[in-house]
Amino acid sequence: MSTTLTPDVKITPLIPCKIPKNKVFVCPESSWTADTDGKWQLHPFAFDRWDVEEMAYYDGCSLHVGLNPFNVYKVHGKDYLKLLTCCTVNTFKTFPIGKARHVIFCDNGGKVLVDGICIRTGEEDYLAFNLVDPNFLNMQMGNPFRFECENLRENYAVLQLCGIHSLEVVEQVCHQDLHDLRFMYSCEAKIDGKAVRILRAGMAGTLAYEIHTTAKDAPYVYQKLLDMDKKYGVQEIGRICYVNQHCEGSIFQLAEHYNIRFEMEGDKFILSGSLPRESELQYHSPYDCGWGNLVRFDHDFMGKEALLAESQRKHNTAVHLIWNKEDILKVQAAVMDPEKRVDYMDMVGDYDFKNNCSTIHMDAVYDGDKLIGASSDRMLSAKTREMISICTIDEDYAVEGKEVEVLWGNPGTCQMRIRAKVTLFPYIKEDRNNNIDIEKIPHPVFD
Repeated sequence: MSTTLTPDVKITPLIPCKIPKNKVFVCPESSWTADTDGKWQLHPFAFDRWDVEEMAYYDGCSLHVGLNPFNVYKVHGKDYLKLLTCCTVNTFKTFPIGKARHVIFCDNGGKVLVDGICIRTGEEDYLAFNLVDPNFLNMQMGNPFRFECENLRENYAVLQLCGIHSLEVVEQVCHQDLHDLRFMYSCEAKIDGKAVRILRAGMAGTLAYEIHTTAKDAPYVYQKLLDMDKKYGVQEIGRICYVNQHCEGSIFQLAEHYNIRFEMEGDKFILSGSLPRESELQYHSPYDCGWGNLVRFDHDFMGKEALLAESQRKHNTAVHLIWNKEDILKVQAAVMDPEKRVDYMDMVGDYDFKNNCSTIHMDAVYDGDKLIGASSDRMLSAKTREMISICTIDEDYAVEGKEVEVLWGNPGTCQMRIRAKVTLFPYIKEDRNNNIDIEKIPHPVFD
């Protein structure tokens, strides 16, 4: 967009944005509402070539802040876990202080409505990220639960670091050895006296950490991280790179990989790609996303009956597809054929430059004439140079090396079939954040 801003938008105050260095801006991925001043925040769309940014979360340390401002609810009161138990597929019988848990809300049909993270920060204290407003839920149920809740959306900032050097970067800026911080756990720390929370989690599958701070302190913390660039290769990343992280990381995300039935005014997602617009495959259950291990049937929750039935029959599951290179090149050649009308295939991915994260690209996956799955978030991996996508597929086809076909092209265009091979989750199989040997990374030495 133009660098001449209208009164309805503003450049994010959380990070340094230098014009003309940063020429293109985009709303944050979590831009569901404007700030309290009525303006929408804008973030730099990209900082370098897509492959330079993407390789950082393997070989160096990527730095992303494009989620902010983010719905973060600070909750006090033990009844909050009772509320979550009533409304989600999860149970919280074991939930130690410092632990972060993936929480899933479903509709009555067992399809995911929203998912996010809950961190237990104290005996009766919690931080809820991208989850349904606790006050709204309590009100809808007649206010049976007692807790205090505040939305920190514009006062909280999440800085995401990912890559083999991410631990070293975080340790240096915090001046603290964090080798003992386990996957999906958090702890308190300080950066030059400024209180922060460190969470070991990320979207790309590789080693990753988040630094949680206040919006006021975010610019200072951000600059401290940039100061680590020369030694550790800190690379700022923008929207496309961050979107692609989820595919390589084997993590389904709303508005990238699946749609929802619940539609709020202004939040209707646009479906593109070859998947029929009426197809139920655009909606995903926890089993479709490979999250079946999180579903617990020892309590009542919305969608329980549908998920119980799904768990007891053959169902879809999550895999990756590796697209055939020869067939991809045939599509590229056909795009240049004036006698045909073939949809252009961007080699980086299926990002909608007009509608941003309001469009979900989903392609139909076939075995002959049989529709067997839905592919989404196609991308060219900068590391492996393979064209890959995430797919929910009939579990009979979830076999390593199984060949299927992806239908390329929106309805009404000259559609083409592309061969693809199934590879099982996760795509990144070595040195993942949850099982990497942290002791291979040098412990910090401080001056």
